[in-house]
Amino acid sequence: MSLSSRIIVRLTITTAVAAAVSYGWLYIKQSRVETYLRERTLVRQAQEVSSFISSSRDGSVYLDLPSKLSEAYNNPGSRYRYVVRDEAGRVVATSGRRVGPLQDFIQLQDRHIYEYRVDAENANMLGAAIRTDIGQKKFFTQVEQTVPMTQSLNAAVFNEFFMDGGWLGIPFLLAVLGISAFTVRRSLAPLNELATLATKIDPGHSTLRLPAAGIPTEIRPLVSSFNNVLDRLDEGLRQQREFNANAAHQLRTPLAVLGANIDTMTDSAVAAKLRYDVELMSRIVNQLLLVARLETLNVRLDERVDLCLTARQAAENLGPIAISTHKTLEVEEPAAPIFIRGNGFVVNIAISNLIENALNHSPPGKAVRIRVTPGPSVEIRDSGPGVPAEFREKVFERFWRGEASKEGAGLGLAIVRRIMGALNGTVSVIDAHEGGAQFTLQFPPWVGADY
Repeated sequence: MSLSSRIIVRLTITTAVAAAVSYGWLYIKQSRVETYLRERTLVRQAQEVSSFISSSRDGSVYLDLPSKLSEAYNNPGSRYRYVVRDEAGRVVATSGRRVGPLQDFIQLQDRHIYEYRVDAENANMLGAAIRTDIGQKKFFTQVEQTVPMTQSLNAAVFNEFFMDGGWLGIPFLLAVLGISAFTVRRSLAPLNELATLATKIDPGHSTLRLPAAGIPTEIRPLVSSFNNVLDRLDEGLRQQREFNANAAHQLRTPLAVLGANIDTMTDSAVAAKLRYDVELMSRIVNQLLLVARLETLNVRLDERVDLCLTARQAAENLGPIAISTHKTLEVEEPAAPIFIRGNGFVVNIAISNLIENALNHSPPGKAVRIRVTPGPSVEIRDSGPGVPAEFREKVFERFWRGEASKEGAGLGLAIVRRIMGALNGTVSVIDAHEGGAQFTLQFPPWVGADY
């Protein structure tokens, strides 16, 4: 998961938790307010009912409610009910519907709030009881309210809160989350730009550096450290190139002198053997130097190259070797030129290495076939034993030599793969239909103006 995705996920979780806490706090707050209002209302109703308790001359007590108030309590559809009890718990007056029993500890208090469940009515009963003293007598007035479970004041208040505007919090939080995600992505955009630029840094563009301007302060130490590493690597590449140049001079000169001395030898058989060894050493040196050049990509790879012409030139250059080993080279190409983007020198080397490899593995009297296709590709087929499937990747490794290979240093095919990688192409090997191995160079086509 990317850094921006992680930050956005955490922001989403934080926003969700914040929303849950906020709405939970509002729910608890309004529940407490609702409880307070409910209790105060019931107490006031109980006080109002008790204010109408009267006593007659004979000492009897009765409740004389006004008609409107009595009708409000006695209405069958009313949610409220009351009862007045004496100190012994006997009912003095009632609205006619059942009221919960008077609790014992009410006698020690002036007022009491209570609640109980009535399963038969699927409702909660909320009640308030107060004590009223009339002369030497104590009376207790209870007022209760029926609250169905599906229509509690708590739920009603909370639903009304959402209906009247509380729902606006949800799109607001979503908007905050969207703005936060946009801000995170914009803030991390410099990192993406740095990553894009970093992918362009390779041995052929080792002088590129990551810019420190316009990036967040927290990232600048990382950019500075990265650039310092690139400076050290660039210095190492420079020293490597200098070493390669010196090695080329130091190795080529003794080989040239050795070749000249061999030409003066009187024993032609020994001279031929030594001359072959010197030529082999020269090829190895040249291949090593070419590997170094390709690793630093110190060659242009954007030229228009005629693939047919390059294949013919490679075959012509290796013609004498084929003749001396009693083998033939056959080139098949289309009538029209096939153009690719690359470098004629390195493409020639790639084809030449494959042709030389095919000559090494073909017996005398056999042919090596070079075929150019509009793919654009070049196929080189030999008449040798082929390459077993388990070795078809190993043959492109440096210094790997199969048991059948008696010549070379194991660099030719590795150089071919390095060249094709630099050209954005591929090299592969399969079994040829008529036997032997078939190596295929697949090139990207030429894209550009013809001239």
